Amino acid sequence: MVFQQYSLYPHLTVRDNLAFPLKSPILRTPSDAIERKVSEVAEVLQISHKLNNKATALSGGEMQRVSIGRALVRDPAIYLMDEPLSSLDAKLRTDLRVELKRIHASLGATLLYVTHDQIEAMTMADKIVVMNHGRIEQAGAPLELYDRPANLFVAGFIGSPAMNMLAGRIKDGAFIDGGGSRWPLPPAHAGREGAEVVYGIRPEHLRLDPNGIQARIQVVEPTGSETQVQLRVGDIALMGAFRERISAGHGEMLSVSPDLNLVHIFDKASGQRI
Repeated sequence: MVFQQYSLYPHLTVRDNLAFPLKSPILRTPSDAIERKVSEVAEVLQISHKLNNKATALSGGEMQRVSIGRALVRDPAIYLMDEPLSSLDAKLRTDLRVELKRIHASLGATLLYVTHDQIEAMTMADKIVVMNHGRIEQAGAPLELYDRPANLFVAGFIGSPAMNMLAGRIKDGAFIDGGGSRWPLPPAHAGREGAEVVYGIRPEHLRLDPNGIQARIQVVEPTGSETQVQLRVGDIALMGAFRERISAGHGEMLSVSPDLNLVHIFDKASGQRI
């Protein structure tokens, strides 16, 4: 078990914290085997130079490495990790996320990893189980959940920035949002005349299109690799994420259109994917 808060023994050195699980009288691990295992794990986690330090003399990232190492020394069949990176700063989270993937690949062991960070879930998992108040909403490979979310809850949880969701109805072969704007529909849904639905499109699946829907710019956020733009179509807020550099500013208009191959349609009443 790796806990969210490190749960180390503050009066012990890193070496003794790592060795502690192996000193159980039930295991009867020889002292030379304990020292060998501690050295191996410390090398994997790149904390060999800290073995003689007290746990309280470590940085947050180093303490979490020791906490992870304390689980690794036991060679268990399953590792249980309860949000082990949530208390770290952004750079440490990224570094240790990569480290955990490397450890997982080298050990070939099963990790059951609890997180509220969907970036961690997407980048680390072979399989994601999305839960809502104790109920499983969807389980599958990360890209399966991203490409085909089963319902509105999963659609809103997976993806950053979050998916745009517009409530409205299908009329005359198009989707009409709450403000009366007309959005193109994938051909498979064009025949659902009168159906009340939620139209989902991810920010990165909106395209700049001179013949598209007129949207007013609220905020432009250049990130380098892309430009995130908060938009309004009438009174409806949208987020767009574009590869292009956007020179327009607040109050100016952009013409956008969705990639029809990447539009998601959900039943408004049940929230389930149609």
